[in-house]
Amino acid sequence: MALGLFVLGHGHNVGAWRSSPSPAADLLGLDYYRTLAQEAERGGLDMVFFAEILYSYELAGRHQGAMAFPTLDPMVLIPALSRLTEHIGFVGTYSTTYTDPRATALKLATIDRLNGGRTGWNIVTTGADQSAANFSRRDLPEREARYARAAEFVAEVGSLWDRWPATPQGRPVRVQAGMSPFGKAFAADVAEVMFTVARDRDTAIAFRRELRDLVRGAGRDPDGVRVMPGIAPILGGTEAEAREKEARYLELLHPAIQLAMLGDQFGMDFSGYALDAPLPMDDISQSPRVLSGMRDPDKLIDASCGVPTLGDYLRSQARVRAHHSFVGTPEQLADQLCDWHSAGACDGFNLMFPVQAEGVPAFVDQVVPILRRRGRVRSGYEAKSLRGHLGLPAATGNA
Repeated sequence: MALGLFVLGHGHNVGAWRSSPSPAADLLGLDYYRTLAQEAERGGLDMVFFAEILYSYELAGRHQGAMAFPTLDPMVLIPALSRLTEHIGFVGTYSTTYTDPRATALKLATIDRLNGGRTGWNIVTTGADQSAANFSRRDLPEREARYARAAEFVAEVGSLWDRWPATPQGRPVRVQAGMSPFGKAFAADVAEVMFTVARDRDTAIAFRRELRDLVRGAGRDPDGVRVMPGIAPILGGTEAEAREKEARYLELLHPAIQLAMLGDQFGMDFSGYALDAPLPMDDISQSPRVLSGMRDPDKLIDASCGVPTLGDYLRSQARVRAHHSFVGTPEQLADQLCDWHSAGACDGFNLMFPVQAEGVPAFVDQVVPILRRRGRVRSGYEAKSLRGHLGLPAATGNA
């Protein structure tokens, strides 16, 4: 079972800074990330995953710091953390829309050489309108154009890697996270790790089967792709303790900020809607991000449960946005991870703790030993590279 730690700010609850023992300024220094990476390595995790946000959150033209997840450049952060760890891999996000193929190829190959083959590249096309202006562009390219550029970009990076001396793992591991039809088709061509959204096991099973079929149709071996849905664990010694912690986490985020973040996702203003009224699905279906194909309103809710109120939906999203949320004991979490893995729902998980300072050590101390006893994760690192940790085949041919 593959395991990654998705590091984002103080945690995937945007209000996590209110609960974290580390001050917000620590997010701009090395020690905070060193602690998380070393904890993840202590637990034998395969990789640490870093997002990259290329714009500033704004509402009505004003910067909204309370909505932000401060991020450092992963291609600078990863080499620093590699010197402070010995085994764990690192995946950094880099955009194909706003970077140069040769510069990207050189950076990734250099980092992979320096850290002994522990590097992965999360390939994104960047779908946020606000990013364009930061790169002197008037508008964000259309989705089809972005994915066409991405395909050419990855092919050019691969051809450069083929001409240069091989890195310790052949070439960095390619990661992708697109869930749209364009994203899935792109992943079928290039991805070796797929970071996905799946609220329940049946959805995850169906997605993995679909993706494996697409990979096979693209002429690749589906066993060379690892599907890793995101999961947000909240742990307690008992279920009641876990529920108490969940309630505390839900109080970290002010409803106004939640409304602003929801508006940022769909490009519409939710401030005029009543919290006790049903989620305005008709208006959402006509929002700019839905009409442009960037968001799918059908994935907002579980159709079998009906349309929730706006307030209830915001409370559910305060856990970890659209990803699967778990609340319970370490034994129960281990049961669920093993159940999904055995059922073919995934090849592993990307862990998205609402408050990282609490969640990471709790998982390492309380869940990893159970998974080791069950033979689901290694007791120690056996390979030297990220590709080896994930059991991926040697990298050959064009990317």
